[in-house]
Amino acid sequence: MNTEKLTSFALTGLDRVGYQLESFGITDRVNRHTLAALLMAEKIRFEGEMDSLHAKTARYRYLAEKTTEMALKPARMATETLRSLLGKA
Repeated sequence: MNTEKLTSFALTGLDRVGYQLESFGITDRVNRHTLAALLMAEKIRFEGEMDSLHAKTARYRYLAEKTTEMALKPARMATETLRSLLGKA
């Protein structure tokens, strides 16, 4: 069964359930439109969460690079000093 047929079948079933619930007076909020709205809202929320995670990882990556650079700076300076002293001798 391809995706389009499966989706159509599921939405038709959802509409039937919504119709039955509505006929019993329980709720009229179960239909494909509310499901689509819910999915779109959750998709946007998920995208926001992903953006937040990307921002956090970028920040920590930047901090790690700067910390490494600061930690290695004295060793680089000492190496450059030794090279300059040995080059003059």
